[in-house]
Parts: sequence; structure tokens; C-alpha cells
Amino acid sequence: MLMTVKKLNSAELELSADIIDLSHELLAQGLVVRTWGNFSSRLDANSFLITPSGKAYTRLQPKDQVKINLLPETTEIVSPGKPSSEMPMHAIVYRLFPEVNYVVHTHQIFASALSLYGNSFPLSGEYAAGLGGETLPLAGYALPGTSKLHRNMQSTLEQSRSKCILMERHGALVLASSKEEAIARAALLEEFARETFAELSGKEALNRSSISHNESEEKITQTADKRGKEEICVQSRDPLVQDFLKSGLSPYLDDFAQICGPAISDRRGRNSVVFDPEKGCALCFGKDELDAYSVRAVLEKNARAAHIARITQQKPIVRWESILMRFVYQKKYSKKAEG
Repeated sequence: MLMTVKKLNSAELELSADIIDLSHELLAQGLVVRTWGNFSSRLDANSFLITPSGKAYTRLQPKDQVKINLLPETTEIVSPGKPSSEMPMHAIVYRLFPEVNYVVHTHQIFASALSLYGNSFPLSGEYAAGLGGETLPLAGYALPGTSKLHRNMQSTLEQSRSKCILMERHGALVLASSKEEAIARAALLEEFARETFAELSGKEALNRSSISHNESEEKITQTADKRGKEEICVQSRDPLVQDFLKSGLSPYLDDFAQICGPAISDRRGRNSVVFDPEKGCALCFGKDELDAYSVRAVLEKNARAAHIARITQQKPIVRWESILMRFVYQKKYSKKAEG
């Protein structure tokens, strides 16, 4: 990877603002949360703009987007800033699909859960037309941001030519010709995933209207950790989480390992979640309300993934990978969102 430093020009800043609008719309629809995911848009045949690594979308400014040049064998970072670690995946898309102008990588709830199914899904009718293919393929699992993850995505794109791809234990990738198509396609993917989840699991595909929505019995309290540092605790009484309160819950999605912890039980340890079977709830901790609600959102998403994993007999992410992801997230990534 090469690097030069040059500020974005007026046309690039205008497109950058468009990417921010896209991110805000996906946030409003609950298809992304906080900093989880990344978005890009093509500038021309040989360059694109992408969101920076780890910065909350609500704090993004047009100057924050990172310009990337597509070179024959590599990429060049042109403007200041550090691009998303999934930037190579976006570059692969723009090389393979000249008609694609937007790439959206989400961690949306039910699409992420379906990634534990272990196979592609056939599509027909409205879903085939709207999602841009006759199948919803699955790209194989690898640790986030690694070259193996990007190679898996390239292989899947080359074989399927689909415009929507599930990423095993991770999320989804959506390709589109316009911002409006990208938003509509991500929403349609989640609609398909919710319907399919209900059919496969026999469970009601419940979803909160927003991550900060509390049911009547769910409490939010101010507390302190073992070191006396103030934190916020929110409860989850989600029925699909309650299925695991006594048995515990392992990571089936990589962001659960990062944000909640390597394994959740009735002992907190260094996790961000602890189960309380007697009270029938999970306690989710964060440095502030948004952080605690975000922890709860990831917990509830992983519970849905675990229900699909039960059907397909998929095992959790191996423990050493979960511990590694938790360590990296706490030491590096989580601090970026605060800046």
C-alpha cells in the first residue's frame, strides 16, 4: 500500500458529504450502530472515498473521508486519515464491478444472524430483483480486517457476481449504483433476513424500534465497576436472550467477542455483560448510555445468531480468537470512537 497526502477538493468533499448522509440514513433505520460497518463511493474509474477507521458516523465531517487510488497491484491512500480496515474489500468490488458506485458494509441484526446458516440462500421474485441476484451467497469467515477475509470476499464475488453477500459471523456487504439503491437494498436484505430467521428458527423475529428503546420492565441504572469507575447499566429482557440466561452465551459473531466478551455467564469478570437468571435479564454495561445500549444491541444480535447456529450445529468462534478480538477492541478500536 502506497501513501500520499493531499486534501480533498470541492467535488470530493461534496461526495464525502453524500457518504455521511448515507451513513445517517442507515443509522436511522437501525441497519448500522455507532461505528460498526463502513461505506464508500466511487469517484471515478480509478479512485473512491471511504469512511475512516473507528470514527462514529454522527461525528463525521466531509474532510474525514479517505481517498483511495486503485493501482494495478495495490492501493494508494491519497488524503489524510486512516481508512477502514476493510478498505481492501471495497477496492476489490470497484475493480470487479465497473457499474457499482457505492459499497455498504453493515452489521445489521438479522442478516448477521443468517450468516451462521452456513450456506447461500436462493432468491426469487421481489428479493432476487431487489437484492441483485438469484442467490444470497455466503463469504467464508476470517478475523476482521485480515487479508484472508478479503480473499474470501473476492472469491465469493467472482463466483456469484451477486450485489448482496453475507459475511460469515460478521455482517453483510451491499453493492449499488446509487446512494438510494444502497439504502433500499440494505433494508430489503434485512426484511428477507427477518422473514427467513422466523421460518428457520420458529422464533418471533422481534426487533427494537431503536437501540435506546426500553421495554416497560427494563431498567437503566448508574453504577460503578470494581475500580470505582462510573458506568451505566441497562437491562435486556429480550426473549431470545432469556433462552441463554442459564446456559450462558458464547460468541457466534465477531463483534460480540469484541464488545461483549469471550463468553457471557452469571459472572461478569472483564465482560461488558452479565446474566442474572433469577431476575430474568441480562445486565449490559457501558461508560455512558449509548455505550450500554450498543452493548445490548450486540448481545441481542448474537442471541439471534446463536439460534441459527443451533439449527445448523455451528460451533462458537474459537476461544483464542474471541480473546484476541476483545483485547484488540479494548486497547485500540474502542478509543477511536471517542475522538
